[in-house]
Amino acid sequence: MVLFQTYTQCMKKPIFLLIVITISFIACKKEKQDGPYVPIVRCTDLSRNMDTINHYIKGNWEWAEEYRVTRLRGAEYITPNTPGFDRISLKFSGDTARFFVNGLPDSVYRFRIQRMLEITNYPTDSLPVLVYYSFYTGLRKSHVPVMICKNQLLMQHQYVSSFVGENIWERK
Repeated sequence: MVLFQTYTQCMKKPIFLLIVITISFIACKKEKQDGPYVPIVRCTDLSRNMDTINHYIKGNWEWAEEYRVTRLRGAEYITPNTPGFDRISLKFSGDTARFFVNGLPDSVYRFRIQRMLEITNYPTDSLPVLVYYSFYTGLRKSHVPVMICKNQLLMQHQYVSSFVGENIWERK
């Protein structure tokens, strides 16, 4: 009888473990049934026109998605809901760009929309770029080619970075 009780007590742990694993598997499977991530549909009227960009850029923007391609992972979409990533918003007013991370102030820059040829000195670099300048020193910090429509801002980091892809920002 004692031997039987010891045996049943020992078996309770593996059965409990088996139940936990089964429930975890079902929960993971249920999550996958919701389907793969559906990318944001881009505006059909995205523009590289300098006047259009200057007209629409002012206001509040929220980072919505990044499309990134790497050797190891291939193509992937990264969003504020991706583990390890934050909610980032950006406010353009006057000549100032303010970044916020999870609603808290992060960094401040002066910005300007100009042609890439003003940075590279190559006459064929005609893409419009969003250029960030240090708020304090006035020195250029970075630049990124952009396209815009009324409700979306597309920053094409893949032109100037090996690590960051296309970022879509949506007007708030």
